[in-house]
Amino acid sequence: MVQAGDKSNVKSKNQEAYRAIKEMILERHLFPGQKLVYRDLEQRLGMSKTPIINGLMMLENEHLVVSEKNRGYHIRYVNRREAEYIYDLREKLEDIAIEYAIANHDKRDLALLKRKLVAYRKYRNDTFNQKRLALDVDFHVQIAGMGKNPFFVQMVRQYYESVHFMFKAVFLTPSPDRFDRFKDEHERLYGAIKSKDLEAARRIGREHIRGARELLIKLIPE
Repeated sequence: MVQAGDKSNVKSKNQEAYRAIKEMILERHLFPGQKLVYRDLEQRLGMSKTPIINGLMMLENEHLVVSEKNRGYHIRYVNRREAEYIYDLREKLEDIAIEYAIANHDKRDLALLKRKLVAYRKYRNDTFNQKRLALDVDFHVQIAGMGKNPFFVQMVRQYYESVHFMFKAVFLTPSPDRFDRFKDEHERLYGAIKSKDLEAARRIGREHIRGARELLIKLIPE
């Protein structure tokens, strides 16, 4: 008979494996298309095969890994068409986030958005690296948070986590002109939210998302 403590320990190990592998994916220690070898993961994580497989099953539900019969798991690769679908969704999420933010934000929310805007603006590296991506995500997640809907914020965070690895295609890609435009769009989006101009904020948000989509899509193979 399996004791309650044993069940709890098994669940904890599964969660530990899930979080560890997910972090490896998001931190680029595992790459899109890479086959996952159980023995390698066992050695790297110091775990047995069972919690690793359970962790991978959880990651498959989040579409970060893919399993094939008799071939095991590999890191999911996003092709150009899938990236286009993902950015269509991002544009719609941004529309909703902006609407919620304008309707519900307070002065503290706006002050925090301003700090995240300044942090992005001050970052001087002219490549699309991990730091730049994190600063951009922080800015947009803050807009979602200003809507005071925790379920929506959770959805937006999960969206960014699920597609984080997709940006590997543009990491270390110089694009100073595009980044200057991103900074300008962030500034204008902040101003439109501050003045509660929903129409202008949505227009700027869509322009911003479509620019990011253009940067990424052209670097992903068909």
